[in-house]
Amino acid sequence: MSTQSKVTFMTVNAFKKAIGVDSIEIVRYDKGEKATNKLSVLDEDGNFYRCQQSIDTTKPMAFLLEEGASLDEACLVNVKNNGESPLTSLASL
Repeated sequence: MSTQSKVTFMTVNAFKKAIGVDSIEIVRYDKGEKATNKLSVLDEDGNFYRCQQSIDTTKPMAFLLEEGASLDEACLVNVKNNGESPLTSLASL
């Protein structure tokens, strides 16, 4: 029997409130010899969070969290215009 992880989405404002900051930035590590060009989310306290690598900042965004995961494991992703999950279940196995 397989187990499926459930995911939830947290608005950007709710996420900022939960981690106790007023602002976050999407940043790219693109300078220096070890530049990876990877995107991350950086909060005002210097903490990093994951970010969808193809994120479109002109579209709605939310933080994806797996059920039971800590906020440190959140990932900023694009969501549908109504704020709903961009995921579509294809099958339950």
